[in-house]
Amino acid sequence: MNKILLVLLAAVFLIACGKKNESTTTDSKQTTTESKTTDDGTLKFAEKKFFKSHKDCKPSDTCTYFQVDYLEVVSGKNKDKINKFLMTEINWSLTIGDTTLTTIQAAADSFMTSYVSFRKEVPESAQFWYLEYTMKQANETPKIVSLSSTISSYMGGAHPNTFMGYINISKETGDTVSLSALFAAGFEKKLNALVDAEYRKMKNLKPGDNLAEKGDLFENKIEFNYNYTVNKEGSITFYYNPYEISAYAVGPIEVTLSKEQISGLLAQNSPLK
Repeated sequence: MNKILLVLLAAVFLIACGKKNESTTTDSKQTTTESKTTDDGTLKFAEKKFFKSHKDCKPSDTCTYFQVDYLEVVSGKNKDKINKFLMTEINWSLTIGDTTLTTIQAAADSFMTSYVSFRKEVPESAQFWYLEYTMKQANETPKIVSLSSTISSYMGGAHPNTFMGYINISKETGDTVSLSALFAAGFEKKLNALVDAEYRKMKNLKPGDNLAEKGDLFENKIEFNYNYTVNKEGSITFYYNPYEISAYAVGPIEVTLSKEQISGLLAQNSPLK
């Protein structure tokens, strides 16, 4: 999932120049809330916040800032394993350029350094930058907890960029849940057909209509992707970010297949059964 986010973000991020930023401030706070769990497995999350701004400004004042709201498991099965994975995902998503950053603080410092360098090169610019990363619990089933991670940023250009991805975690193992764990071998062609049919239904299109001409897509096709969430009732939603299969103006696209639609594709030991 975050490989897609990383590639897209890399296109709009500037490479940090590595100089120390002397006019920023950092403030962080943490609150704890319980996730809505079932009796199959109990996970309790803490909502954590990291914030850093240029010259101690506030977002409400319109300024340059870097904010990360994320989750940390504070109790429950596979706590340490899940936390290690989540922090790796967060740091990977926030990495700027080719240098791998291993902490949120390092990512924030690099972001601010890039901005300060930009202002020195273009002092007449009134441009402000921001990066907001938000992780939250999206859905939950008896065996899977689904988290969403969203990055919204502006570092120049015609408009801000926003990208969202899902992470589906097995409560039993603490590992991510792949489509091959949900569906039986050879599911790909049938799943693509279901996604195509559902999208055409959403757009009031006939089976033979060209999706590029009438369906707002880049190509005359739509297929499943690996950015999906498993919903509480057992359905599955595939999420397509702007620019992925359609123009920015179209916005994100969601295609949801019901539990009944996918029932025939489920693997014998699928966590959706």
